[in-house]
Amino acid sequence: MQNKKIIPINFINLAVIVTIMAVVAVLTQNIINDLTLEDIRNVTRLTHTNMYSEIRDELVEPINTSMIMAQNVIVHDFMNEDTEETEDRIARYLSAIQTATGYESVFLVPHETLSYYHPGGTDAKVELGTPAAFWYEPLMVLEEDYAIEVNTEQLDDFALTVYVNAIMRDPSGAYAGVTGVGTRITHLQDILSRYEENQEVGAYLVNEEGLILVHPNLDLIKEETVFSQENIAPELLAIATSQEGLLEKQLNKKYFTVQYLPMLDWYLVVTKSTSQFTTALNQYTIQMFGALVVAACIMMIATNFAITRYKKQIIRLSNTDQLTTVPNRTIFESTLKKAVQNRDRVHFTLALFDLDNLKTINDQLGHDRGDDALKAVAKIAMAHFKEPHVLSRIGGDEFAVIQYATLEESILALDAFHHEIQRDPTLNEVGTTISIGVTEAQGKDTEASVFKRADDALYRSKEGGKNQVEVHDDI
Repeated sequence: MQNKKIIPINFINLAVIVTIMAVVAVLTQNIINDLTLEDIRNVTRLTHTNMYSEIRDELVEPINTSMIMAQNVIVHDFMNEDTEETEDRIARYLSAIQTATGYESVFLVPHETLSYYHPGGTDAKVELGTPAAFWYEPLMVLEEDYAIEVNTEQLDDFALTVYVNAIMRDPSGAYAGVTGVGTRITHLQDILSRYEENQEVGAYLVNEEGLILVHPNLDLIKEETVFSQENIAPELLAIATSQEGLLEKQLNKKYFTVQYLPMLDWYLVVTKSTSQFTTALNQYTIQMFGALVVAACIMMIATNFAITRYKKQIIRLSNTDQLTTVPNRTIFESTLKKAVQNRDRVHFTLALFDLDNLKTINDQLGHDRGDDALKAVAKIAMAHFKEPHVLSRIGGDEFAVIQYATLEESILALDAFHHEIQRDPTLNEVGTTISIGVTEAQGKDTEASVFKRADDALYRSKEGGKNQVEVHDDI
């Protein structure tokens, strides 16, 4: 009888272990790939939201100033008297506003006289039907309360000049003239630079054609497009579609987010590279298979342990806001989606609130004090909105609350929360309050429609003087 070659059992065990480990390694790679890409998406979204919020806040003050000027009934009483006394009174009025605000331009044009008043008086009239009246004539038929024009021509250091034209109306609601301010906004480049450095993202403000209008690199402004800088075809990133909602896309090993800025009629583009992750993942794979040759059994145990621990950590980090410890935007979006799907069976409301004057606190007292204010608001909110309600931080200073309650019950809870914020010593010390907008979900609502109504209510709360609860119950 011939001797048969016997394969040692240890070799069989080793082969089985190596095979199992190889499968685990591949699965690990896929899990890490999916979770890390999701983390990149979340970081990019949060960074984008923070930048959008800061840019929007830059425009709120000049809008509020112009609207207050347009509603000054005392000026309405005498502005149509085309006399030297009227010119002197209006000039002193505009001069006082310019001194208080520091705006480069403050103006008023009564429609009855068409005199162009400024802090120095008046030296011209608006001549309707001429090219010089190009800015004025569209305002005569404007349905909105104000219009914004942006001038980027012939500016020092590429600073933006923003003109806010507020419509004046007589008691019957008829067009009575226009007043407003012109101001340089110099902080936009600082905002983009800070996020590029701290969050390792690329950031652009562009027009609909993708032409770069604001960027930390001054050489690119009005000379390059975001498409040429990112080496992508324009049709692959349809910027204009972001007017319908946040545009997100992965192209050329980068993750892109695009959002429309209606105040400026521009677009904010934020990019984050995934190439560093790909390189790290490849190195990890090589090390994993090399270690299998040396100690397959040990690596199997260690890898399983590492996978479990890393997965739990990634899930926890991806679902929790690290500063305030409340759930983040990911949890909010998934909760809102489920709430909308079940709205016929489970009633709910959506409230958005953010901190008033957070930018001022950060600028004057430091970001540490601003972070303390955010944590204080989050702590109070967590005490007020417990399960089954869901509290989330969805942006820099913006939070959302989904309440499974009627609108009346939600308003009572929000009022109680608002009052406690007003009494909090930490927040009183830094001079911050909160503005709240709330709406009730309806039968035909989508996630986007209910969020838009809540966001509109929050914006009205801000525009109406801040530190208040605004209800959007118009469907």
